[in-house]
Amino acid sequence: MKYKKSFILVSMIVLLIVGIFVIANYKKTSKFNDATLSINDLKHQNFLNHQQVVLYASSTTEVLQKEKGNSQVIFIDQRGHARGLTLSGLESGSTYFHTQGLFMEESDRAMMLDGSGLNTYDMPSEELRGIQTGYLTTTKQFYSLYNTGFSKKDDYVSTIRYGGKKGIHSAHIPYFISTAGQLSDSLMIVTQDLISGEFALQKVELTPKVKTRKLLDLSLEKTEELDAITPVVADDQNYYFIMSHYQAENREDLQLVVVNRDTQKVKTVPFIQYRSKYQVENGLPFNFNRSAYVNDGHFYYVNGLGEVYEYHVAAGDIQKILQLSHIEKGNSRFEQITFQNNHIHHIYSNEKQQFYLETYDLSLKKPTNTVEIQNLDRLLPMDDKNYFLTSLEVLK
Repeated sequence: MKYKKSFILVSMIVLLIVGIFVIANYKKTSKFNDATLSINDLKHQNFLNHQQVVLYASSTTEVLQKEKGNSQVIFIDQRGHARGLTLSGLESGSTYFHTQGLFMEESDRAMMLDGSGLNTYDMPSEELRGIQTGYLTTTKQFYSLYNTGFSKKDDYVSTIRYGGKKGIHSAHIPYFISTAGQLSDSLMIVTQDLISGEFALQKVELTPKVKTRKLLDLSLEKTEELDAITPVVADDQNYYFIMSHYQAENREDLQLVVVNRDTQKVKTVPFIQYRSKYQVENGLPFNFNRSAYVNDGHFYYVNGLGEVYEYHVAAGDIQKILQLSHIEKGNSRFEQITFQNNHIHHIYSNEKQQFYLETYDLSLKKPTNTVEIQNLDRLLPMDDKNYFLTSLEVLK
């Protein structure tokens, strides 16, 4: 009898432990499922209307070449809840939102999401690394540029996907693209000859087929030591972009390149000088493709230290105007910025892996809003050093 009671007691304890484990595991799975999306979820009517932010995250090419890793498009709704759609991996991929349509991408497919639903387009499967994604308002075309690699026919080729709801096309551009930007009807690309090191500014038109036309050679000094770290941005008078000249682990100079659109005269302006190892190691932008902006005669640049600089085009003055939240113990791999409508948006995490989206007004030179983001730490592999947040797009 004593043995029987002991057996029943032990059995009850075992069942209790198993029950606790099952419930805990169910809650964990339920929470994870609550943070994930399927293609069918995106097809729900007005899905996009309930979202305020879209992020893109991906494994690096090194991981993807081993047929491991993935990409994610992560939607953050009006309540600040994040949910992710897993895609095939594309390093430095991104999204682009225009009016009511969202362009998304993965290694072998492009997608268009709007109020009427989701359209998908099969693409040639290539090893791609994203350069820039955007929308040409005059020709009504989305596009996405990628560095592809060396080829048998050309020294180097880049890939472009472009089109609209009726179809997305793919083509090659026979140049190494250092940086790019857009006008209303065409792309502006800065190409580099990988043998001579020389840079050129070229115009790319996408209608009806991809056509590239050189505008001018860029007469820059020590070209083999320069790297573009911003997109090409433009106003009515000039094109602007920043070049980095790395000299040593504690010495780096940034110069602003200004190209007059009428005269094609090229001017370089000393911009920022880094004179410490810490500045050099951490100064590169979170996103080379979203790190600059021009509006109403002012050029803006944000670096990896969260410092926002303003260049007054007419006066020539340069000043630091803002300091974004910068937490050294946060995860810099999952930090991103974007400029939009004279604001800068910044997503970052703290040492407790809590994520925040903050917004600054460039005219007022102060923060205007901060929102805590839920679930993002469940979607992003926080300890994976080969996984990065590569794009931030604000919808609302």
